[in-house]
Amino acid sequence: MTAKSVLPAMPKFDVEALVALQKANIDTVVAAQKIMFDLAQTVAQKQVETLKELMAKAEAMLKGFDAKKQPVAYADEVKAAVEKAMTDVKETVDLGIRAQSEVVDLFVKRATANLEDIKAVAA
Repeated sequence: MTAKSVLPAMPKFDVEALVALQKANIDTVVAAQKIMFDLAQTVAQKQVETLKELMAKAEAMLKGFDAKKQPVAYADEVKAAVEKAMTDVKETVDLGIRAQSEVVDLFVKRATANLEDIKAVAA
């Protein structure tokens, strides 16, 4: 019996496939970061718009403020502001959930592809 017949065959190692796998992983991380950056940018823009609206409304209310009016007279304005704030919060949460879902989907697809790609690396 020779030494060659006793040792199991060594699997081939495809360096190019390993590099391609790692590049795909990095591309996935970059895509996920872009999704989250875009989300942050969108949320920041919405917050700036909301702040501008609030400042304009506050200024208009102060200019038209009548101390003789009862607080009840301003209830509709307050109610509308609260409803708008709740709508904005829901919209922001929905955007965040959608972005997180996209990121998770990217990583799940990448992990699934990695399982297939790893076979090519050790083929």
